Amino acid sequence: MGNYLVQTVKMPMEKRTLFNSSQDKPFHVRCVAGQENRFDVGADSLTVTVGQCIRRDGSEEMSDSLRVYAEEGEDGTLVVRVLVFNPDWDEPLQIACIRSRSRDASSLTALGCNLDHVTA
Repeated sequence: MGNYLVQTVKMPMEKRTLFNSSQDKPFHVRCVAGQENRFDVGADSLTVTVGQCIRRDGSEEMSDSLRVYAEEGEDGTLVVRVLVFNPDWDEPLQIACIRSRSRDASSLTALGCNLDHVTA
């Protein structure tokens, strides 16, 4: 494995009772890409894909490496899934599944987190 420079960036966790963008939306996405590119919106569902440049077969190409899916299930459970992709793998690997039941007043758990690695 090569040497990689790892930079840790501390991002403040925001505690909100209502979404800034759209108060009636179950999900919120905020993206900062570089110095001047920003995106901030509420959504009923979302898919975010991060690609990065790789070198394969002697040339550079863009390859998806991470994807986040967020959707509401039929039972009202909000689910966020995080998948990792590698062009050398047959299928992606789910590294996190995070669930909430914000509309269920009897739910005693704010977030349920499953960090088991599962082939998707």
